[in-house]
Amino acid sequence: MKAILSYGAGVNSTAIIALALLKKIPMPDYIVFSDTGAEWPHTYKYMDYLESKGIRIAYMTGGTKGMTLIERCEKDNVIPSRMNRWCTDYWKIQTLRKFCLSFREEGFKTILGIDAGEAYRAKRVRYKEYIFPLIDLGIDRNECKRIIRKVGLGIPQKSGCFICPYQAKRQWIDLKKYYPDLWKVAVNLEKNSIIKHKNFTFKEGMTIEEFVADQDKQEELDFGFVLDQSCYCIFN
Repeated sequence: MKAILSYGAGVNSTAIIALALLKKIPMPDYIVFSDTGAEWPHTYKYMDYLESKGIRIAYMTGGTKGMTLIERCEKDNVIPSRMNRWCTDYWKIQTLRKFCLSFREEGFKTILGIDAGEAYRAKRVRYKEYIFPLIDLGIDRNECKRIIRKVGLGIPQKSGCFICPYQAKRQWIDLKKYYPDLWKVAVNLEKNSIIKHKNFTFKEGMTIEEFVADQDKQEELDFGFVLDQSCYCIFN
C-alpha cells in the first residue's frame, strides 16, 4: 500500500511533511506536486528549499496535450474561470489521480492537507482513497505553522497559480509589483480573452488592470486590504 501526499507547497501539506519528520505519522512514499507551469515563483523556490533539506518531491505535469496552463490559455485565448474550474481539474486533480492509479494493483492512499478547522472541505472530495491526517489529529492551521517551525522549516507563502481568478487583491498587486513580467502575461491573457469571449475577465465586470488601479490609495489605508473569496483548493 503506497501513501501518496498531494503536495501543494502550502502550509497544510507542508505540515504533513513536518509531522512525518517528527515521526507522528509515517513518511509518505511519494510527495507529489502537480505543476501547472503557472505557480507563483515563491512556490517553486520553497520546494527547492525543501529539496535542499533532503525532502524529495515528484513533479508531475498534466493538462491537455502536454501543455502548461499558460500555453493552453495562449493557444485558445482563454483564462481560468470561477464558474468552471477546468484548470484545477486538468492540471491538479486528473494529474494526481493518474499518478495514484499507477499503484492500483498494490493499493494506495492519497493524503490531503485539509486541516481540522476546514473539515467541511473534505466532504467535497470525490474519491474514497483520500485520507486526512490533519483532521484525524485535530490539527488546525495555526497548529500546522507551529509544527512546521518545530522541525526547523520556514513557513511557506500562500501557494497557487499566479493567474488564479480567486486571488485576493493583494496578490494581484504583488504580482504587478514584484513580478512585472508575469503580470504582463496575465494582462495579455485577459485582453485576448476579452476579444474572443465577449469581455470575459478574471474579475467580474472589470479587468485586473482596473482592479488594482487604486493600489496606491489602498496602501495608505490603516485598515489594510479587503480580501476576496478563496478558491479553497484542496491541493494546498
